Amino acid sequence: MDNIVDSFSFLHGGGVMGALTRDFDWKKSLVGSPDRWPQSLRVMIHLVLNARHPMLVFWGKELIQFYNDAFGETLGPDRHPKALGAKGRECWEEIWPTVGPQIEHVMAGKGTVGGDERLIPITRNGRVENVWWTYTYNPIEHKGGVGGVLVICEDVTGQHMAKQALEDQATRLKDLFEQAPGFMAVLRGPNHVFEVTNKAYRNLVGDRNFIGKPVREAIPEAEGQGYFELLDKVYQTGKAEIGVRKPLDINVAEENLTKHTFLDFVYQPIMDANQIVIGIFVQGADVTDHVHGEAHLRLMNAELRHRVKNTLAMVTAIAGNSWQNPTLGNPLSVFQERLVVFAKAHDMLTKATWATAEVENVVRSTLDFHLNAVQRLSISGPPTIIGSKQALSLALAIHELATNAEKFGALSNTQGKILVTWGEELLDSIPTFHFIWQEINGPEVHPPAKSGFGTKLIQRVLSADFGGDVRLQFDPVGLSCHIITPMKNLASSKGQAFDN
Repeated sequence: MDNIVDSFSFLHGGGVMGALTRDFDWKKSLVGSPDRWPQSLRVMIHLVLNARHPMLVFWGKELIQFYNDAFGETLGPDRHPKALGAKGRECWEEIWPTVGPQIEHVMAGKGTVGGDERLIPITRNGRVENVWWTYTYNPIEHKGGVGGVLVICEDVTGQHMAKQALEDQATRLKDLFEQAPGFMAVLRGPNHVFEVTNKAYRNLVGDRNFIGKPVREAIPEAEGQGYFELLDKVYQTGKAEIGVRKPLDINVAEENLTKHTFLDFVYQPIMDANQIVIGIFVQGADVTDHVHGEAHLRLMNAELRHRVKNTLAMVTAIAGNSWQNPTLGNPLSVFQERLVVFAKAHDMLTKATWATAEVENVVRSTLDFHLNAVQRLSISGPPTIIGSKQALSLALAIHELATNAEKFGALSNTQGKILVTWGEELLDSIPTFHFIWQEINGPEVHPPAKSGFGTKLIQRVLSADFGGDVRLQFDPVGLSCHIITPMKNLASSKGQAFDN
């Protein structure tokens, strides 16, 4: 060590900063000529200049600075190389409120101070940069006290940003996992312990505090429904299993009921580096609405077939009667009139719900075809819904009644009128629907010699479709038609196909 002291060999080597340190005019500095430096400072500077890790020395009360090439690379042209021999407080003025108390702590003999990945912005390259540092401030002994501080540091901004990017990516993936529309869960070990679930999974089976619980404990009602067995199979074989439209009954505790669901899902094995199964990734979708929709579609198709069949039967019957009855006049004209009424009734249903119609709409829509009837019509009744088949048969019946009234009844003279009323009454304590067609002020009425299409339609079809009693009376003062049926039959009677 005496040789180092005498020859100042501690300033030899050390790269660029070694040369700059040797060339510096220390005699004019507060630390004075190197030959008067204390041994502890000489040894420390020799160590710093020849170290590859960024190091800085603060010395004395003014905290005069010495540093090596590695530290110089962290400074930028704003401070390097003028930081050599400068006072610490002046050199690091913008960050001294942060680092100054720590330096003073060490100088006061209170021990080492350090930090990991601490954000300490510094001015370099002409601007303030956010820089993360990992560092320690270590005391340098001198005359039984502390003569300076050895700073060992590293600019870890690159590592910090990479770590932050990974954390951000993990957060994004976690958010995507949580918000995914399909249900997901990660199960670990042979007992399929829940490690994580997403919102869709919790919505499916309820939030049961899954984490850390085996699947058989968390969802006990799934026992016997085939799901646990599939999980065991995937864990044992390492092969994925797929479920399609598989039913699952789930207990909904807060509503005290059982929810019937259908699921599409995949159980995918999770392998370790040695391709040994360590868990299962669960992913799928609740397709209950789709299954119900498919069932509804099948029902609608069946209903459509039924309606088409009934419609064709009705049109066939109308056509047959129109040509078979020579007393009706031009068969084609009669058929077309009846077909128009039938089509208008269909239009009315499709504009509404198809399944139901209002009685008043049926009456007015049908009688629009008979201008005289519209002008001499009086209707009254509360809003009443009837079924689609009931609406079609009622429309045809009203057309037949109006046609008959134009030829033989109340609309065949200038005084006659038609009164149409309907409503609900109690009949033997049963809510009952009454519909009345009443003709007044027309010619004297006589019963027909035989029943025609209109009579058959009214007596057979109306009775079947409304599931009640239909009375057709040929009173001398005017023809009347009275439909009587329990209210419960409206909008629900399936009736029968038309029979001529």
